[in-house]
Amino acid sequence: MAARAARAYLDVVFHHPYDDGNARLGGLVLQFVLLRAGVALDDVHPILTTVRRADDPDGAAGLARLIHGTALATARRHLRTGRVDRAAGSPPVLP
Repeated sequence: MAARAARAYLDVVFHHPYDDGNARLGGLVLQFVLLRAGVALDDVHPILTTVRRADDPDGAAGLARLIHGTALATARRHLRTGRVDRAAGSPPVLP
């Protein structure tokens, strides 16, 4: 799930389909992939502000690890507080 979301983000940013807003679009695509998997993140800012190159395998793997860690932290917080994420429509799922 995290690798798929990272790949979707990096694909948009790498192919750069628009003159402006590609990183924002990539962020939306990343969140869409995660939400489809039932994972909603509390905070995507650290993910979206980390510069990654789509043609750098280590950078892509690092981004996937960052997404996975953020998803785990969000799920643990939600489980601890008993919060159900409305965006995902169900209790958080540990990736």
